[in-house]
Amino acid sequence: MEEETFIVEKEGGVARCTMSGPMMNAMGKSLLYPMLEKMRRVLDDEEVRVIVIRGEGGNFSVGADLTIMGDKMDPVFMRDSMRDMGNLIYELHEGPKPVIAEVDGWAVGGGFGLAMASDITYATERARFYLSFVKLSIVPDFGSAYFLAHRVGLAQAKELALTGRVVEAEEALRLGLVNKVVPHEEIAGEVMKLARKMAGRSPNILAMTKRMLNTGHQVDLKTMLELEAHVQSLAVLAPEHHEDVKRFFEKSAGKERG
Repeated sequence: MEEETFIVEKEGGVARCTMSGPMMNAMGKSLLYPMLEKMRRVLDDEEVRVIVIRGEGGNFSVGADLTIMGDKMDPVFMRDSMRDMGNLIYELHEGPKPVIAEVDGWAVGGGFGLAMASDITYATERARFYLSFVKLSIVPDFGSAYFLAHRVGLAQAKELALTGRVVEAEEALRLGLVNKVVPHEEIAGEVMKLARKMAGRSPNILAMTKRMLNTGHQVDLKTMLELEAHVQSLAVLAPEHHEDVKRFFEKSAGKERG
């Protein structure tokens, strides 16, 4: 029986999506096709509120499968896979569900782009981020250039992309590539703890908050303030808001009695 290369486990509103492909989760056909198919289901699943993306075997993903590149590359496969993965990257970053990347070991090339498409990125002390494109005489893909510049600034992004040097975990934290560095023995539990906490919130509020944050750097302050006024007037009508306010006052009253 052929082993699964992309595994989705659902628990309490969280979809834990694990790359388990050959050659350190290289993005060849055996991993890409199952990933695209299963992630489509996850994105469409109304029971899923938060998505976790991770790699099995001590690495996130080394990006492209180099055994099918160079003279062996099928240009039709390249074109179609780039378009399909581009759509997935876009939906992960711009879609309503918060996405957490759990990065252990190498995140290289397209694997780097996939990790950066997340809303929150946790890494282990063993994590290594590598924009290797320039060393293969190709350009950054899977949104790598876009995400890198937004996370660390244009000048730093140019230095990393044009030199193709490796960024280790602690530097990645200093630069703003990742949100937190966690010991590799603890990262799975830490990420799931965060994911469960977020999944306990209103999916509509998670979606609206993510959308406003993604929009904030694309518009001027006046437009953002107008958007806030519009969205907030809808948010206060939701039953979740009324329940949260009620719980707040009940908790405050309990503290006063205590």
